[in-house]
Amino acid sequence: MVFPNVELENSRVLVAEKMGLKLDPRNKSDLAVVVLVSTIYSIDLISAVFVILFRKYPPLRSKCPLTMVAMFTASIFWLIGDLQTNGHVTLRGSTLTDCRVWSLWSQVVLGVFCSTTLLAVRSYIFYRVFTQNLPAKGLQFLLPLIVYFSCLFIIGVVFTAVGPSRSAEYVPALDLCSLTHALKVTTFVVLWITDVFTCLITWKTRNIKSSFREVWEMCVTCLIVFIALITNTIIRFKHPLYPLNRHFRIALTLVDAACINVLWWWIMAKPLYCRIFRRAEYLQEWTDKLCRDGMQREYQVAANPGDYQKQETESLQASEPPYNPHYDADAQYSSSRVSFRYN
Repeated sequence: MVFPNVELENSRVLVAEKMGLKLDPRNKSDLAVVVLVSTIYSIDLISAVFVILFRKYPPLRSKCPLTMVAMFTASIFWLIGDLQTNGHVTLRGSTLTDCRVWSLWSQVVLGVFCSTTLLAVRSYIFYRVFTQNLPAKGLQFLLPLIVYFSCLFIIGVVFTAVGPSRSAEYVPALDLCSLTHALKVTTFVVLWITDVFTCLITWKTRNIKSSFREVWEMCVTCLIVFIALITNTIIRFKHPLYPLNRHFRIALTLVDAACINVLWWWIMAKPLYCRIFRRAEYLQEWTDKLCRDGMQREYQVAANPGDYQKQETESLQASEPPYNPHYDADAQYSSSRVSFRYN
């Protein structure tokens, strides 16, 4: 398929004029956005594979690697939904015209809902272990998460059931998806509640004793999330026809992609880089710092890094059962007061 489809784009412009609207046709700028974010996310995907492979490396394990990978996976759905909903790609003649699949489920439910909720879960794990001195496992820990995730999926099911005219509908004349006001309001109410919860949890953990900037990481995470949330709230409500405007649709997609990438690399870059290029040296430095801070017990770290190197080598060679997020939520914790270890 030639991009852009000149005939289609000219017809969209004419239809928009008849409706009293100004439409910026898709052009090379939209193609550049698609290529750029696809390239960046491909690099991120490679790094996510390495995170999974090296998740037993203690400095990586302390970052809740499986929760972070799950968050990144959700962000891929978010990106796909952005490219489709924001009007960067041609929808006509493809499955992309099913707006409930791509705009509702890919962008909203599996994308932005799951991404922000998993970040909240990561903050809650630190709060529960370091502040409440409770294990992050068991029914008491999992039940609120199951209920919350169930509510998110119920929202998706309800808006799917009510039909496209009341949720997300394809507009053939403009080759765009139109999201109802009710869906947008519901989406942003959920997002604001989730992100305010994350910030409150971060505030409650501000005085915890830790060795590796967990609180600082969570503060920056809250800032990044709020940048994306405020940008989306303003553009989507003040300019509901933003997909018609090239500057708005490009800005929104790039802001979302940039926030996710900054967040991912802010948390995962250093331990992943050191695992690949400075494995033994960084592990020794990391362990020594824990020993100096007296935090070996909290991080379940042995004084001899060689034990971890042997364990990691054996785990990479062994066949391990698949990760079950409903069982350990990316962390297994001992029954001692604050002692824990990450998966």
